[in-house]
Amino acid sequence: MPTNVPPQYRAAEDRFREAATTQAKIAALQEMMSIMPKHKGTDHLKAQLRAKMSQLMDELEGPSKGPKSGRTEPFSLSKQGGGRATLIGLSNVGKSLLLSKATGASTKVGAYAQSTQEPVPGMLPYEDVLIQLVDTPPISNARTQGRLYGLLRNTDIFVVVVDLAQEAVPQVREVFSELEQWGFRLLERGEEADEDGSELEKPTILVANKADIPGALDQFQLLEDEFGGRYPLIMASAEEEVGLDEMAEEVFHALRVIRVYTKAPREKLEDFERGEPFVLPVGSTVETAAEHVHKDLVRGLKYAVLWGESGKFDGQRVGRTHELTDGDIIELHA
Repeated sequence: MPTNVPPQYRAAEDRFREAATTQAKIAALQEMMSIMPKHKGTDHLKAQLRAKMSQLMDELEGPSKGPKSGRTEPFSLSKQGGGRATLIGLSNVGKSLLLSKATGASTKVGAYAQSTQEPVPGMLPYEDVLIQLVDTPPISNARTQGRLYGLLRNTDIFVVVVDLAQEAVPQVREVFSELEQWGFRLLERGEEADEDGSELEKPTILVANKADIPGALDQFQLLEDEFGGRYPLIMASAEEEVGLDEMAEEVFHALRVIRVYTKAPREKLEDFERGEPFVLPVGSTVETAAEHVHKDLVRGLKYAVLWGESGKFDGQRVGRTHELTDGDIIELHA
């Protein structure tokens, strides 16, 4: 063990030894890896921690498809679309109906506790972009918590759903407490993740469901007083299909992505029709966009012609380092 690790590392190491659950062990390991000094003297220790992390993640994610299992592990979903947002909440808050109404996905909707036992994905439309939206078992369900943790690590946005027919503020606090015990940090509006902890730091949106129930407005007001200044908060009714567009908009903005459209050089702008955009991280450049079009294009890229808000004027010629904004149209020249 290196002698130059700081006291915070030792404290996280103690939490790892004392942890009673796999989630708590992983959270402590993440903290140890972020605190550990980065130099050659810690390379061996870093490798040990990564090996432990890999072993613990295998325990959480469960068996993969093989000759004995006969099926794919349902919690190991592949990402699709412009990003992934995951619905999280207690039992019977209406997550399944919310997914069904927002995406059209077929999901098991029940008026009894814990009707969802496995994650169910759907595609949430926002203008011309599709975003993967995933319904999950109740976060309080001990039987699925371990497998759920791996899915939550691989999501981009947390969408915490609460039931306005019940006391809403305690629901949010309980969900937040569960997530924080697993080591997640819930990012508030406008807050950015640290580079080292990005897998555990998630932009968080609150969706107050069942707005059609009598007394819902009173509960929503309590939520707004407690959380409205910190997190995006949406009043919704899956039953009445209210608030779904607002949820999609908040999810898109929380993803911190932009849409970029490409035009063929010989195509006239007046004939150009925006098709499926490239969805890129905020801060992407012309070079980044070219890589998504074709990797070979980057090597010979000379310039791009630009139409959009990132330029000084329409038809501006820009270089490969020019930073793009949402809605830009580019014409790539090699």
